[in-house]
Amino acid sequence: MSIITFIAYGTRGDVQPAIALGKALHQRGHTVRILAGANFAGWIEQHGLIALPTIIDMQALMASEGGRDWVEKGHNPVLQLRIMRQLLDKHGMQIAQDAWAACQGSDLIISSFTSDVYAVGMAHKLGIAHVSAPLQPTLVSTKDGRVLLQAPLPNRVSRINYWFGKLFLETAAWSLYGNIANRVRTELLGLPAQTRQENQADRRELTIIHGYSQHVVPHPADWPPHFHTTGYWFLDENEHWQPPGELLDFLTAGSPPLAIGFGSMTGRDPQKMNKIVLEAVQLSGQRAILLSGWAGLSEMGLAKSVFPLPAAPHGWLFPQMAAVVHHGGAGSTAAGLRAGVPSILVPHFADQPFWGQRVGALGVGPKAIPRPKLTAHKLAAAMDTAVSNQTMRQKAAELGEKIRAEDGIGQAVTLVEENL
Repeated sequence: MSIITFIAYGTRGDVQPAIALGKALHQRGHTVRILAGANFAGWIEQHGLIALPTIIDMQALMASEGGRDWVEKGHNPVLQLRIMRQLLDKHGMQIAQDAWAACQGSDLIISSFTSDVYAVGMAHKLGIAHVSAPLQPTLVSTKDGRVLLQAPLPNRVSRINYWFGKLFLETAAWSLYGNIANRVRTELLGLPAQTRQENQADRRELTIIHGYSQHVVPHPADWPPHFHTTGYWFLDENEHWQPPGELLDFLTAGSPPLAIGFGSMTGRDPQKMNKIVLEAVQLSGQRAILLSGWAGLSEMGLAKSVFPLPAAPHGWLFPQMAAVVHHGGAGSTAAGLRAGVPSILVPHFADQPFWGQRVGALGVGPKAIPRPKLTAHKLAAAMDTAVSNQTMRQKAAELGEKIRAEDGIGQAVTLVEENL
């Protein structure tokens, strides 16, 4: 069997689907290695996979000045790109060196948006197979605005969307990672530098395996045949987690609560976010479970209607909720939709506004509230809508059934093995 290496640099939401898919490949007899932050090593190894720790700690990076700026300025695409370039200028080459070391001895590289640009050169140098497995639509243009990030006409099929994607989105990856990619090629691989067009042509030839549901983001008719949408890759860990007794008591003490958490989105003032959330819960009259995560939401001074919880498997927790409130990361969005309850998204940056737009368009949650516009009254109103709007609740339940019926991992495993 083969040795497969995932480049899963990022937060928990980037690593968890890689573990889910890697675990299925491991059960097929393949040796699976996952390059991720050192804080994820034990988790990866718990599932029988090989952890390849990175030197850069993503959690520490998100909590740094640059990381907090990245979150705070996420609503402004120009500033967001500028901050990302600054972070990549400082850390990008070390990230790429970690990836090059991790890929040695591999038969297949599985990369994603943050690594595709330089991973194509590594696979070429090693003479091995390479697929891309993004958790959001790849940045290849389409007329279908439902698939295109930041589409000018997000709910229509139009050439306006296509040319927007061509002019802006298809160039974004190279504008961020092109300099690193060419440093990798010339300094590490002994290959000639590439132009943007040459690199784009290489990436367009990759088999793309999208790890989300066609019921959430339809597969566009104008994408190449080697682009696939399989369904989500869920990692169910319910059997490894024992809920504390106090949590079980809270769940049975009243009506289903809302789960509220913003994952790794730190920002500069987590106490301000905490105040908004707690005031919104009070205004709405709902009960809530406050998931602290990396975002540092305070657990002090909570009312009896709010239960503090550092973390819990979303697959166990979310189906018991009246609704879920989160930042709109791909993983949290997937878990909320599978649970079949309404989702309230507070997008911070990156692909999160896209997922917020899709949730609203599908009618399975209120209109997303961008982080800079979040107020207690807006959040409380969204909570009321999510709990009381029966049409929305029915649509969320129906979408959850469709997602649970998919075999995203099985389809992805077949496609990966076809590329070996």
